[in-house]
Amino acid sequence: MEERLVRIRHPLGLHARPAADFYRKTREFRSCITVRNLTRRSSIEVPVSLFNLLQLGAAQGHQVLIRAEGDDEREAVAALAALLDSNITEG
Repeated sequence: MEERLVRIRHPLGLHARPAADFYRKTREFRSCITVRNLTRRSSIEVPVSLFNLLQLGAAQGHQVLIRAEGDDEREAVAALAALLDSNITEG
């Protein structure tokens, strides 16, 4: 299992477009990928889906835990963390 803690940098948080970009990126990997918003005490770890990403309520400054398990777990976590760290959308 591979995991990384990432701080959301996008001024609007993980709203529709960044969430869609994140979801699209997850589809490139075979690993089982989950996310959790550690800033919100009520947050639980959820499998990645566009709906679940929007439900995280990840605002700018929140810390999100990205976790992957599978053949390409290391690459998946690195790519997803880099996407959130870069604050750049791909679409």
